[in-house]
Amino acid sequence: MARHRLTYLLLLVTVLIVSSLASASELGSYTSLTYTSERYDPYVHYRLSQGDKPEWITTSLIIYNYSGVLYVIKAHNDTVMRFELAQKGDYISSHVTVLLNNVTVMTFLPRGTAPPVFWNESEVLSEKVEKSHNPDFKDWNWYVFKLGEVTIRGAYLIRKSDLQVVKDGKVYGHTMLFDDPGNPLEKGDSFSEYPFATSIDRVTIDNDKPRRWKNVTYYPPLKTVVTGQYSFNLTQPFGRGYPLMDVQMATLIYTFDASDGKLVFTPNGGPDLWAVGILDASFADEYALYQVEVKHDDSYAVGLVLKAFRLKEGKHETVAFEKRGTETSYVFYASLVVLVLTVVLTRRNVLRRTADRHSGR
Repeated sequence: MARHRLTYLLLLVTVLIVSSLASASELGSYTSLTYTSERYDPYVHYRLSQGDKPEWITTSLIIYNYSGVLYVIKAHNDTVMRFELAQKGDYISSHVTVLLNNVTVMTFLPRGTAPPVFWNESEVLSEKVEKSHNPDFKDWNWYVFKLGEVTIRGAYLIRKSDLQVVKDGKVYGHTMLFDDPGNPLEKGDSFSEYPFATSIDRVTIDNDKPRRWKNVTYYPPLKTVVTGQYSFNLTQPFGRGYPLMDVQMATLIYTFDASDGKLVFTPNGGPDLWAVGILDASFADEYALYQVEVKHDDSYAVGLVLKAFRLKEGKHETVAFEKRGTETSYVFYASLVVLVLTVVLTRRNVLRRTADRHSGR
């Protein structure tokens, strides 16, 4: 009996070790991941024809905390996000670079408080300071900067054992870059902890339908993870505090390559970005949105999409997956596109409210 128990324990330990190594191996095989959401002029013209203002049409909308000051950042041309990954003991170090083009940066501060600069001054095209039109914040000013280009950089760690994002001892939640096939995210699991707590509400795997983006095809199996709704209020932390963004029904959505777990597209941010000060983000690839909204083709990957990656051997790849089979049958929920568009439209409405407050309406 003792021999059988010992054999069982050894087998269990072996399985756990192999599972852990497999997780680290999948994550550790990538040295960089590059995502993009790009401008597409026909979509811009379409939105203008529907009554949108140019300032409402963005490839990314970001709330960024820099030195304790909250900024609203809107990119009207391409957004590119690159994660550089490297082994660091029990962790993966991740250095993220966010490159934004044709940018509007806004913040709202008490008079006498100068906005700290995180951009290259040579990129400034125009800047203005406007008095507040809000009677409750008469002694505050709007600062509006137009820039050709803005770069945001940051670094954090991903703990190999459970894929948690960690920075300065603070655990933010599960990385949005990978879902471990050996220990996959499931309904009911905790997803994020700080600054916003969420759990997984829905998990679906599409085993049949590819997703597309320009000349890229993401072949199944594709796994989509959706969190439950959560609410948040991002307030400028001065005086009585100005509510810069108030969202009552936020949802996080991620679609992964189910074969090795890497993220292939998402319309939103998450723990990896929260750890570097990007507290909220919404991404809209306009080429994909044009196919969905105008051409009524829901096969496109909407949001921030995987454009290229680099493997450990040093080979740089643009995304062109070969179709893979799977022995397991899964069900794909067509409501994914509706959910993604809901995220995009919610952030678009937030943009309008922010713009209206800025203009005094």
